[in-house]
Amino acid sequence: MTHPSHSGNTSEWELMRRHFSDERLRLYLTEANGDEDAAAHLYQWNSRCSAAFWEALGYLEVSLRNALDARLTLRQHKQGQTRHWVFDDARQLGRDARGVGRHAHPYQGVATAIRRVQANGKPLDPAQIFSELPFGFWHQLVARRQMFLWPDLAAAFAHAPSRSPVPVRDRLAKMRDLRNRIGHHHRIWSLDLDTRWGDLVALAGWIDPELRAWIETNTGVPAALGLRP
Repeated sequence: MTHPSHSGNTSEWELMRRHFSDERLRLYLTEANGDEDAAAHLYQWNSRCSAAFWEALGYLEVSLRNALDARLTLRQHKQGQTRHWVFDDARQLGRDARGVGRHAHPYQGVATAIRRVQANGKPLDPAQIFSELPFGFWHQLVARRQMFLWPDLAAAFAHAPSRSPVPVRDRLAKMRDLRNRIGHHHRIWSLDLDTRWGDLVALAGWIDPELRAWIETNTGVPAALGLRP
C-alpha cells in the first residue's frame, strides 16, 4: 500500500511504510510501543546488526568447510579412495541412494552444486563445488544420520570441550537459522543475539582459538550489539 506525502518532505516513517510495507514494519512499531521514530531506529539497527553478523558468519562458514574438508580428505586417503570425497565414489554420502539421478541428503546438495557449476561453465573441481554448497550441507555432515562420519570429523573441532557431536550440531543449527533469517531480511532483534554471538565464537574457537580471537577483533558484532536501541 502506498502512503503519499502531504508535502514535499516525507517523514522517515512514512517513507519506510511506502517502500517496506506496514505488514513488515508492524512488529517493529509494536516493539517500540507505537513510537515511529524508535521503530525506525530499531529497523535500521536490525539491518546493521544483520550485516555485522553476516560478515562473522561468512568467516565461520569458510573456516568450517575447510576444517571438515581436511578431515574428510584424510578419511578418503585412509580408505584408499583416489578422487576427492565430494564426488562420493564410495556412495557413502547418499549419491544415487534412491535410484539413478536421485540423491539423499546431504549429497543432494552436492548434486545441485555440481549442476550449478556446470551451468556456469566452470571447472568441475572441489573448490567450485564448495562455492555453490549451502551452509546446511556442512550442518548435515554432523547430523545424526551421518554419525558414522563423526569419529573422523571430530578432529575438526579439536578444541571443543568434549568429543560429543551434540554441542557442535546444536550450535550449527542455530547458526543455520540465523544465517537464513539474515539472508531473507527477517528480523533478528527478537532473538537472543548475545547468545547467538557466543555460539558463533564458540564454534570458531573449537576449530582454532586464534580464529575465535580474530573474529572477535575483526567483526563489528560486539559494537553493533552494544548499540541496540
